[in-house]
Amino acid sequence: RVSKLRSAENRPISHNGRVARAGIGPPILRMRLKKSPLIIICCLMMLCGCKPVLIRYKHVVVKESAVLKITQCSTESNDSQGNPLSAPKVSLPVKCLLSAEDYVVLIHTPLNVTPVVFLRAHNKENETLKLQGSHLLKLEETSAAGLEGYTHSFLVEEARGEGVIDFEVLTKDGKILGHSKMKYNTISRGYVWIIDAI
Repeated sequence: RVSKLRSAENRPISHNGRVARAGIGPPILRMRLKKSPLIIICCLMMLCGCKPVLIRYKHVVVKESAVLKITQCSTESNDSQGNPLSAPKVSLPVKCLLSAEDYVVLIHTPLNVTPVVFLRAHNKENETLKLQGSHLLKLEETSAAGLEGYTHSFLVEEARGEGVIDFEVLTKDGKILGHSKMKYNTISRGYVWIIDAI
């Protein structure tokens, strides 16, 4: 009797007073125990004045056409610290070439936290040409993109919802050589969670 009583004392008791089998409690209790560490962590973060924030990394994807060709695509999708993003997208266009009769436009859409587009136009003699159009900003020659030869930036955030890069190409003396349009989409190339102070 003593041995039976001791074995019964060592068995866990379920929520209805009966002895539980194999030392495992009811499903509801097990589920609460599994979730409790996450709940505790969230509560501690709130008490410390912190909250998780989702950041999506956006990228401009231009659409190929008879005159617009993609010349280089991405092979990775990292955050600003060089770490891989969650749900990363690769093989996204980062360099494109728009060809016309009298000029060529180079388009660069580098991997960035926010979507950016850099442009440069030149003629057959490789002389830099002027660009003008909506949401175009002339770059400083000493900027990172300017040092790579790009002359203008397309303001994606300012042109939100339009989906078209519309511009004219001119010679140095102001003669218009042509008018070009490029359709594009802005997509997410991945995301990351950060802890932000409230």
